[in-house]
Amino acid sequence: MDSANYTIADWPNAVATVMMIVNSAIGLFFNFLIIFSFIVDKKQKTSFNLICVFRSINNNLIIIILAVVYVPATVIGYSIFPRMVETIVLTTALNLKVYNEFQSIYLSINRLVAIYFPLKYNLVFGIKATLAFHFIYYADRVRNLTFENIDRYNKSVFMLYSVKHLAYGGVLVTPDGMFLWALGLLVFPFFVNAFTFARFYYLKNQMSHNSEKFKNAKKNMGMFFQTVLQDSLFSISVIFTLKMNTLIDHRFYTFFSQTFLWQSIHVIDGLIMLLFNERLLMKKLKRISPADNSKHTSTAAAAVNRLPNVH
Repeated sequence: MDSANYTIADWPNAVATVMMIVNSAIGLFFNFLIIFSFIVDKKQKTSFNLICVFRSINNNLIIIILAVVYVPATVIGYSIFPRMVETIVLTTALNLKVYNEFQSIYLSINRLVAIYFPLKYNLVFGIKATLAFHFIYYADRVRNLTFENIDRYNKSVFMLYSVKHLAYGGVLVTPDGMFLWALGLLVFPFFVNAFTFARFYYLKNQMSHNSEKFKNAKKNMGMFFQTVLQDSLFSISVIFTLKMNTLIDHRFYTFFSQTFLWQSIHVIDGLIMLLFNERLLMKKLKRISPADNSKHTSTAAAAVNRLPNVH
C-alpha cells in the first residue's frame, strides 16, 4: 500500500483526479455516439462501422476500468480493491488495448481489399465475416487473460496501481515484446497503407472526378486516413509507457506519460471515428448551418445519400 501522504490533498493527485474524470466523461461520450449511431441508423450498418463499434466498446470498457480503479485510489491514497482483483481488472484493460491494436491491422487490410478488390470485399469483410473474426479474437483474449492471471496468482506477481507514481506498477509479461509489437504495429500497417494509397492515387488520375466510382473510392480513402491515424495511437502509448516515462523524475510526469496518455488514446480514438463518420458529420453540419443555407445543405445531403454504400 502506498503512503497515505499521497492523497487528493497533494497537488499532483488533485490535478490528476480532475484530468482523469474530465477525460473519462469526454471519452465515454465520443465512443457512445459511435455505438448509438450504429444501433439507430440503418445506413450505419456496414462492416467497417461494425469494426468501429467493437473498438468503441473496448475504448469505453478501458476508460471505465481506469476510472474505477485509479480515481478512488488517487483521492484516498490507496486502492479499494484486493490485489488479485485489481490485477485481473488492469490486465483486462491491457488485453482490450492489445485487442484494439491487432484490430488496426485488420482495418488496414480491410481498406486494402476495399480499394483493390471491391467485388470480393463483402465475401472477406462482410458483416458476418467481421462478426466471426471479432468473436474469435475476443475468445483468444479471454484465453490469454485467464492463463496470464493464473500464472500471476501462482507467482504472486501482481499488476497494481501505484498512488506514489500515479500509474500502474508491476511486471509486464513481456515488456520488450510489447515494445517490439508496438514497432511492428506501426511498420506493418504503414506498408499496407502505402499500397492502399498508391492504388487510390492511380484511381484518382484514371477516373473522372464526377464518376460514381471515383466518389466511392474517395469515401474509401476517408476511411483509409482514419485507419492511418488510429494505427499510430498504440505505438505512441507504448513508446511513452515503456521508454519515455523515466525521462523526468516526477510523479506527475509519470502520471501524464503512462496513465493520462493511456486513457487519452481511447478518447482520441473515439474522436477520430466521430470525425470520419460521414453520416454523423452531415447531421452535425445540418444543425449548425444557417437557415438561409438550408436549401443548399439539403441538396448536398441528398447527393451524399445517393452515393453507393461503402462496406
